[in-house]
Amino acid sequence: MNRDAASRYGINADEILQVVQAGIGGQAVSTLIDGTKRFDIAVRLADAFRVDPTAIAAIPIRTSEGALVPFSQVASIELDEGYSFIRREALQRYSVLQLDVKGRDVDGFVKEAGARIAEQVRLPAGYWVEWGGAFENQQRAMARLAVIVPLTIGLIFMLLYTAFNSVRHATLIIANVPFAIIGGIVGLFISGQYLSVPSAIGFIAVFGVAMLNGIVMVSFLNDLRHQGRSIRDAVREGAALRLRPVLMTASVAILGLIPMLLSTGVGAETQRPLATVVVGGLFTSTALTLLLLPLIYEWSEQHAERRVSGVKVPVEGASS
Repeated sequence: MNRDAASRYGINADEILQVVQAGIGGQAVSTLIDGTKRFDIAVRLADAFRVDPTAIAAIPIRTSEGALVPFSQVASIELDEGYSFIRREALQRYSVLQLDVKGRDVDGFVKEAGARIAEQVRLPAGYWVEWGGAFENQQRAMARLAVIVPLTIGLIFMLLYTAFNSVRHATLIIANVPFAIIGGIVGLFISGQYLSVPSAIGFIAVFGVAMLNGIVMVSFLNDLRHQGRSIRDAVREGAALRLRPVLMTASVAILGLIPMLLSTGVGAETQRPLATVVVGGLFTSTALTLLLLPLIYEWSEQHAERRVSGVKVPVEGASS
């Protein structure tokens, strides 16, 4: 809009904008009612008068004295790209670019895309890029899990310590957590999935089953030790007798999650990662609980006995 030229002709800005709104864009003047339906009746200039900047420049506009002058005398007409709808949030204007990520993890895609944008795109002053949607929800959930998971493991460790009255045995049971993590990561890798919020929740679920199996094994080994068996005999007998209970606990959970593992319908994007982590984690945690946990128990008990038997008791009157 050329305000100086418009003032010389006695035309105000509202009259110029009215031509743009009503003549070019269209303005509703009435409503057509058809039963429960309502339709706006809009008027605008014919296509021949608004097909290009040249035609728009020739639109006559009336001055305050009644004369007609071309629209180009009071405004500049240019063809450019702009927004048909402006979104606002927190008193800021923003533009949305939507996309779906397939074939890779969302977190890795956002990191790579953010690095390339920072390297190749120069935004004007006052502009910035924010990632939202699934990525924002994932980051928020992961931040909460980063606090909840260590806190939960710490509380479980305290409960195990009060139950066994031994830091060594509580630590031995907590060692089942990395056993389960190995299987969950391998399961995600084999199935071509990525770490997500459902898979993170699956890790929490498999931690509980893995530590339950550890409690069953360590408690039974301690009972055999209290009955007078040696460390080696207790480990051999306990590993053999606890084979069925540990396998039954893991088998029930695995068989119950097979439908979720093979699901392809609605909700499969949530069910499959969770089931994959739990099933994979149970395989490795069960195998390592039956094979590796007794060996670690034997080593730790022998080490503890050597420390006790190696303590020197000072005798009164003995020379140094």
